[in-house]
Amino acid sequence: MNGGELNLAWARAIFSALAEYGVEEVEIGPGSRCAPLVLAAQITPGLRIRVHLDERCAGFFALGYGRAHLGPAAIVTTSGTAVANLLPAVVEADQSDVPLIVVSADRPPAMRGADANQTIMQPGIFGERVRFDADLPLPSVDELNKDGPRSVVEVVRRAARQAAGPPSGPVHLNVPFEKPLQPESPEGLGLEDPADSPLPDLASEAEAIERGGDTPGTWRRRPGKRLRGRDQDTLVAHRLAISRRPLLVAGPAGDPGLDGPAATRLAARRGVPTLADPLSGARFDQGLAGAEGAPVMGAYDHFLRLPEALERLRPDLIIRVGRTPTSGTLERALAAWHRSIQVVIDDGAHRKDHQRLATHYLRASAAAVLNRLAGDGRSGEGDRPSPPLAPHRRRWMSDWMEMETAAWAAIEKDLSDADHEGAYAAATIRALPPGATLFVSSSMPVRDVDSYCRPAALDIQVLGNRGASGIDGIVSTVMGCAGGGAGPVVGLVGDIAFYHDMNGLLAARDKQLNVVFVLVDNDGGGIFHMLPIRHFEPVFTPCFATPHGLDLRHAARLYGLPFTEASTPAELEEAIAAGVGRAGTEIVRVRTDRERNRRSHERTRARVARRAHEILNREEP
Repeated sequence: MNGGELNLAWARAIFSALAEYGVEEVEIGPGSRCAPLVLAAQITPGLRIRVHLDERCAGFFALGYGRAHLGPAAIVTTSGTAVANLLPAVVEADQSDVPLIVVSADRPPAMRGADANQTIMQPGIFGERVRFDADLPLPSVDELNKDGPRSVVEVVRRAARQAAGPPSGPVHLNVPFEKPLQPESPEGLGLEDPADSPLPDLASEAEAIERGGDTPGTWRRRPGKRLRGRDQDTLVAHRLAISRRPLLVAGPAGDPGLDGPAATRLAARRGVPTLADPLSGARFDQGLAGAEGAPVMGAYDHFLRLPEALERLRPDLIIRVGRTPTSGTLERALAAWHRSIQVVIDDGAHRKDHQRLATHYLRASAAAVLNRLAGDGRSGEGDRPSPPLAPHRRRWMSDWMEMETAAWAAIEKDLSDADHEGAYAAATIRALPPGATLFVSSSMPVRDVDSYCRPAALDIQVLGNRGASGIDGIVSTVMGCAGGGAGPVVGLVGDIAFYHDMNGLLAARDKQLNVVFVLVDNDGGGIFHMLPIRHFEPVFTPCFATPHGLDLRHAARLYGLPFTEASTPAELEEAIAAGVGRAGTEIVRVRTDRERNRRSHERTRARVARRAHEILNREEP
């Protein structure tokens, strides 16, 4: 077996092990050094291959795939800065507990730390952001045929297990190769019966062991957090039973399809007011249709700005699931309610209590605990009838619902305003067909969905990159969600985020990806108009608002995509409804003015505040 054939057999062993653990998708960032990996991915049964010319796009496409598919995609890169371009996607995957497998090709270890071309120190490049990393040894026949817990195949299996979790997250396999990189001819691709291939037996399940050190051929397992016994939620069950003023805060969820419905059931069955982030899975849960009057709310970002509302609605128990809420207003409210008992339920890799408000922190599945608290039989227990609410609990729920209803009556007066970006967010939600996915960009789009999209029983999911909340890679993440089977997919994205990842539109060559991009184009960074820095001219406009003057319709022309203009929320709703019914990818642009949008937001908030004050200052009979 010559060097090229050995490299290919080595790479085939890696991808066979990944496929064994459910990997179905491989994103390729082309390059010479990764030739064995690319060839192996192509000939491994059950793998779908996509090629990306930009490694950062490949990383975020894989991230979107993992969000929608709930299983990892593998990313193959060549050596050097190609690997470094994956860092933003790895950071987001780490912060959001999204499965991801990086397989980076490398030069031989002897070339590191010198002046060898396209060689950087790739082992450990992602630091503590990965759950597991391994710097594999150079291919050798002895290592290839080795079996047991110290074999290369078992290392790859362990990486796949760590990626899948719980908690899910990114892992890194660094794979050095000597030249010649590939076999001498295409006949060396190994298309013969796999039984004739010199691969190790993939059937054994040896226990994983840990090795230390940073030298080539060693690997490290990153610390993870294990679930604890389910009986640990008895504390929160007791607290909920004796609470007079309980509150559930459902933040962005790693698995909104599980956590959201569980939150909705608890709200409906136990009468617990629930503040549902749009990325929680509870804001638009279908279960709301069968739970009329369920106290699931979305207008809190408006009325919790009022000190009187904060005091009137002060809870004695706060149950928190998911990440930090999108709403900064709600985040400040949680801090203002620091004397309340706050219970965080979380089984992720990172502690979700940066304000250090939790009095109790349960290492457990949020969906499992909420289902048991609801007592609906989904946890393996029999259905129990919901206990009748005590009068004080009925009044507590009524106080929240009255404020919520009044707030939406005020908000909805502005949801046809062509100068209001929140109106376009609401129109986007209304236009989504059953089974659709909305991916919301960071910055203003996710805040507009949070503040202007009313809870409703809809068969949709809403996703976003709220782990690190960057605007990088949004286009590619949206395309990856479609690749992961979430379609049809609508991406709500601002012009700066769109510009930041226009390269991601190359994935639209795959006509099976049904994506509609709603491009909210205000020629700059509209979010900064909402902040005090807007008063600091002449620095503000060039350094924060950053008007670019680009006509982004030319991006659609470059990538051969249909492009539509919408000038009102009604027109946008119509354009989205038409777009999701067509194959392929298209762009719908709405143009807004940053300053007029700011004034529209302020008008809405003032109207909600007036209505809230009427309720708060009303004399009791």
